Amino acid sequence: MSVERNKDGSVTINSNNGASAVFGRIVFVSDDKQEDKFKVWVEQCAKAVIDCAHTFKETEHYFLEHCDALPLDLNDNRMKSYQINVIMNHCKDKLGYLPSEFSFDMTDNEIEKWHNENTAMREEIKNSSPERFGLNIHGYYLPNNERNAIFYEQACLKWTKHTDSSPKQIEKQDIYFCFEESTEHWESSGGGDNLMQQLIVFRGVSEDDIQKRTPRFLGYISTLRDMGNLPDFKK
Repeated sequence: MSVERNKDGSVTINSNNGASAVFGRIVFVSDDKQEDKFKVWVEQCAKAVIDCAHTFKETEHYFLEHCDALPLDLNDNRMKSYQINVIMNHCKDKLGYLPSEFSFDMTDNEIEKWHNENTAMREEIKNSSPERFGLNIHGYYLPNNERNAIFYEQACLKWTKHTDSSPKQIEKQDIYFCFEESTEHWESSGGGDNLMQQLIVFRGVSEDDIQKRTPRFLGYISTLRDMGNLPDFKK
């Protein structure tokens, strides 16, 4: 194993399993005017939106009605990656042990130790059943067929906007969605952004979300803004 300290401040760790990188934190410069505009915008949106909440199960059912989706096996690598994300975000306290906090001030030997501990932790999660953490995970693969073609086309267009490649040069990734009932954590990979927006809007918000300005409320109004259904506070 070797540790490389890069000029951009990141650290590359080379091991038998390949290379992984740890990047430094991005420092954002506060813009008080934009922050004030955002706060005013949030309050305006709170007055404009209404209670329209659907349950997590209803949202998953809505998803299944609006695309062709094939269930993923729990042992599928995509499901295992999702399981790691859910547990790292919601269930870390149920792990047998946690690696020490990473610091760029660590020595190379300390970084190697942290990397080994982190790898062991991820392996523990990968080899555990979701039930051990009280999770109920569902994953779905969207085959690239006639009904799902629009989602793959949208993903391709998005990639062409961020690269110099033509659509023909871009290798299409599989699109899949995962849902976890107890934490209500969900995500997509490979594309499907427009479908994800539809799901966020369908799931909606409760009156409690609106009153408390919850993350669900903020995500909802941000999605409506991105879809052009609410004004942008930056304008």
